[in-house]
Amino acid sequence: MTAVFLLCTIILFVLQTLSMKLQHAEHLPQKLLVNCAFSLLAAAAMGAGRLAVPDMFTVSPATLRHGIAFGVLFALTILFYNLAIASGPLSYTTFYFSASMLVPAFAGVLLFGEALTFTLAAAVALFLAAFWCLNVAPGGAQKPEPRWLALCALTFLCNGLCAVVQKSQQNATGGAEAAGLMLVGFCTAAACYALAYLALRGRLPAGAADGTALLRQNALAAVLLAGGSVGGNLLLTWLAGRVDASYLFPLVQGSIIVGVTLCSVLLFREKLSARGRLGILLGVAAIAVINL
Repeated sequence: MTAVFLLCTIILFVLQTLSMKLQHAEHLPQKLLVNCAFSLLAAAAMGAGRLAVPDMFTVSPATLRHGIAFGVLFALTILFYNLAIASGPLSYTTFYFSASMLVPAFAGVLLFGEALTFTLAAAVALFLAAFWCLNVAPGGAQKPEPRWLALCALTFLCNGLCAVVQKSQQNATGGAEAAGLMLVGFCTAAACYALAYLALRGRLPAGAADGTALLRQNALAAVLLAGGSVGGNLLLTWLAGRVDASYLFPLVQGSIIVGVTLCSVLLFREKLSARGRLGILLGVAAIAVINL
């Protein structure tokens, strides 16, 4: 059953990532509004589930605290990621985002008493090499600006800490209340996005789509993002209570990158360079090694 849930988690997160290609939001305030919309949809879905099956959506004080922390970190991750993309190379920014798997992997060893095995270390090294090949274009890299590096570091940290919070909440509740964590988390994230949007709305250039028109354009993307985000994070939280973080998060994150790349080639007809093909092979090798 764990293997099935792992596969479903990876598929849902691949769907989440691919659905971002359907977004029509050029400016940061627009992206915040779309993110607020999909977070509200996710929270509404979890709220409806709580009305239908109250026992599955228990929110203890520990889950409430972790849920608020998860929601804030989730919102900050997307905010810093968007700001980093706007101020530096996309490929390098994506690499920092992907490499954030190191945070929960080593938190599992340092905080949760998990063993650091040779296969884990080798798999993490292979995943990092795969991310580099898939996300970082060769040659011509400009000198990085301190602001961009700071935003990448914050993206790396916040995205990694989201996973640490999920693992910590499952440890605190004995592997329970995953749905409650997502309910609180997405409500918190939606509130954060709404506040950020209201604060930055005035920076939209004249003529840029806003409000109802923007949400109508992004309705499909918001629904798919909500489904992928809430489904993927719900399963990932449940798995975090049953699988070592040092194994779970590198496997899931690495498989997502490989899956997204393959889907981009097969579904969107994107060309894969020799370096990209090497990245795919390294990613597959990492998945094989971590499962030894």
